[in-house]
Amino acid sequence: MILYWLALAVWFGAALFLTVSPRIILKTVRESNPVMTSVLSVNLEGQHAILLTGSIVARIMNVVGPIELGCAAAMLVAIASQWGLNPPHGSLLVPALLRAALYITAVALLIYDRRFVSPRMWKSRQEYIDNADNPDVANPALDEFDRYQNESETILRTMAFVLLAVILLSANIRPVLIVKA
Repeated sequence: MILYWLALAVWFGAALFLTVSPRIILKTVRESNPVMTSVLSVNLEGQHAILLTGSIVARIMNVVGPIELGCAAAMLVAIASQWGLNPPHGSLLVPALLRAALYITAVALLIYDRRFVSPRMWKSRQEYIDNADNPDVANPALDEFDRYQNESETILRTMAFVLLAVILLSANIRPVLIVKA
């Protein structure tokens, strides 16, 4: 039970942090107006701040991503144990099924973002940087980067809401009582 709540709390906190922090980091970096001549020769439309923010967020995600996966695995163990030791029945069955469905949804969102969206986003970002002096290649790469970044933000927001729903539906979980004969 403690494993379940700890994993859920940490995972929800990580999702919420990843949802909120990029905008705060971008605002802070933009206020500093960085110039990264090693990346782009000119700072058109504040692109240096966007690229630097992307680098910061990528490093954060490299640390937080494995933590989220660990929390998902810990929750799987906790949910399987709960169902194995004290299978839900009666009025507790529907909330338990909803929790399980939401858990699976959160895991699917996590995997989809980490395995499909994020790698494409960083590939587009790198293509933009590599071809910064060639607008015919750089502009479509930047558009693609923006599209994947927006998709990733939507996934993270959705995952945070799904995990919040799991928290709300977990209020009726009963601890497993093991009776010794």
